[in-house]
Amino acid sequence: MIAVRPVHTISRMVRAATAPLWNSVREAWQVQVYPLGYVASHDGMRGLMTLGVVAAHVSSQTVPGAVLYIDLFFVASAYYITGLLLRDVDRHGRVAFRQFYARRFARIVPPLLLMLAAYLLFTWLLRPSFLPALGRVAIALTYVSNYWYVFDPKTIEDIGHTWTLSTEEQFYLLWPLTFALLVKRFGVSWRLVGAICAIAAAIWAWRVSLLLDGAEWRRLYTAFDTRADALMAGCAMAVVLRLVPPGAYLALDRLWPKLAWPLLIYWIAITFLFWPAYGPNLNYYYFGSMVCGVLPGILALTMLARSSGTICHRIFERQEAVFLGRIFYGVYLWHLPILNFLNDYGLSWQLRLLIGLPLSIVAATFSYALLERHFLRRRAVAQPLAARPVISGTDLGLTSRPRAGREVPPPLPVRRMLTSRS
Repeated sequence: MIAVRPVHTISRMVRAATAPLWNSVREAWQVQVYPLGYVASHDGMRGLMTLGVVAAHVSSQTVPGAVLYIDLFFVASAYYITGLLLRDVDRHGRVAFRQFYARRFARIVPPLLLMLAAYLLFTWLLRPSFLPALGRVAIALTYVSNYWYVFDPKTIEDIGHTWTLSTEEQFYLLWPLTFALLVKRFGVSWRLVGAICAIAAAIWAWRVSLLLDGAEWRRLYTAFDTRADALMAGCAMAVVLRLVPPGAYLALDRLWPKLAWPLLIYWIAITFLFWPAYGPNLNYYYFGSMVCGVLPGILALTMLARSSGTICHRIFERQEAVFLGRIFYGVYLWHLPILNFLNDYGLSWQLRLLIGLPLSIVAATFSYALLERHFLRRRAVAQPLAARPVISGTDLGLTSRPRAGREVPPPLPVRRMLTSRS
């Protein structure tokens, strides 16, 4: 008993010291709202796939198919964004541009600024050359990393992963206006779906023409004008699910749960077995992105939203996976600078993964709890809950899920940490 008491004392001290952090995590969890309804399995899938991207950046042979996760992330992002725009059209008869861009700023910019500030600080402390780091930060903040990477990848290699942020930010700038014009012309109809698919097809044809002209892979892989077909596919998905609500076709509703095992086997196989370990070859740009990444991604997202209780739900709705999904943006932001700093010390890829992944999760958790929660709160109180219309998942073609404005409890492991006796 004498030997055990110091352990209990240390445990109580650790809980007391970390209580403010976990209280902040709990507050951030409780104030976050889901105006389109909440699908926990979407969060879990994003969280686990983000781990795959981190592992691939340590060693591409570890998760060779993680390149396809980026296609799925683009689809999911465009699906959510188009859902918000559809909600605006329902409520106001138009796109609420000011509110849209305010939401995007609050969600994206503060965590990015924190990561870039930490990157500059550690570069100043640990590396001899500081001015190149300032240049990289300027490139990232102006959201041109995707095109900068095409012509000068060495300049931004420390934070080269910001090319995806640049691609999405350019999408955020262009799509709301384009969507508003298309809705004004076609309404929310199948003609709108056709117009969006026509844009996606034109982008694909443009990429193929560049490929036939001998464009190098970086021009095809990171540029907005050659990757936006995946984003357009997500936009079309949002409109289709809106036009085909649950129950409209009973045979289709019965089909979705049956796709769970095939989709799970497919994604495991394409991740670890089938995709070449040296990265995407030219076939990826011809058809691989759409056939192997985008379309299976649409099926997976729809299956998770239109069914429940499948093997995929049991995996992606685990509390650990859902928590990783909540902080996936932070994990993605922090992982590459951390891995590159560790690489400076000549660590093996196994050690970099073993050290870098937990550090990325810790940094993302601190960012979520201590910074993002303030902006989440502002987004939540911008319209009082009593006055906020309740939009359920079925309004966007989802099955029953917790409604917008309803508090979603944290995963069980987090709740246990939050409520543990200090």
